[in-house]
Amino acid sequence: MYRIGQLAKEAGISIRTLRYYDELGVLKPSFVSDAGYRYYSHEDVMKLHHIATLKQLGFTLPQIRRVLEEEASRSHTERWTHAIRLQMETIRKEKNRLDLLERMLQTTLRTIELRNDVPTEELLLFIHALQSGQTEKATESVQRANRLKRFTPDELPIIESLPRLEENDPRADEWIGLLRDIHGHLGEPPDSPASRRLAGRLLEIEGQWFGDREDVLEKYWEWIRPEAGEREKVLGLDRETMAYIERLTDEYLRTDKRAKRKKR
Repeated sequence: MYRIGQLAKEAGISIRTLRYYDELGVLKPSFVSDAGYRYYSHEDVMKLHHIATLKQLGFTLPQIRRVLEEEASRSHTERWTHAIRLQMETIRKEKNRLDLLERMLQTTLRTIELRNDVPTEELLLFIHALQSGQTEKATESVQRANRLKRFTPDELPIIESLPRLEENDPRADEWIGLLRDIHGHLGEPPDSPASRRLAGRLLEIEGQWFGDREDVLEKYWEWIRPEAGEREKVLGLDRETMAYIERLTDEYLRTDKRAKRKKR
């Protein structure tokens, strides 16, 4: 048995907190001496472990009390098995929630890096996703269903290997940097030195991502092209930007072919 002072010291919890738990009925000592000393058993220590873990997971004391009341009718083994499983499940959910939040923030960060700002509608979508508890798994299942409709089994691995803005992928950072450079040169003549430099970088990245599958590249390009009046489907690739990319890469390839012919 542990006296209240000993338990408080070894558990790193104040005596005042243990007394408060007693008053609330969350954790009562197994024995109180005639002199008023509180004594805690091994079972009480296990319950304190449960309470401390649930508190760290964000449970309020009234919520913890309800959990303990629901578990009271179980056997010793069932009670603690249920307690540990509840804690692990809560941790898994919290990890998933934080992982989703991290990925959403990663996308927001890259949006700011590209545009130096975040559009109001995207901020509202972010807030809505947080409030509604939208899961990334549900969103991904919809996106994958759309990819399955559009691409064949041999094309799909290429599409699914493309970098995602919500992931900590150096390729995504490289792409955002290139897009920012492209946005800074919109309207530049396609045969200018700056446009040729951008076209060379674009074609190099296309080769890394799509290899020799130009058919998949073209199919993907048409898939993400927004209709007139439609918002961009991929961050930074609105109709104007896509049209500029097509002009400068076409010009680059045309002059490159012409230069090769002259060498012959």
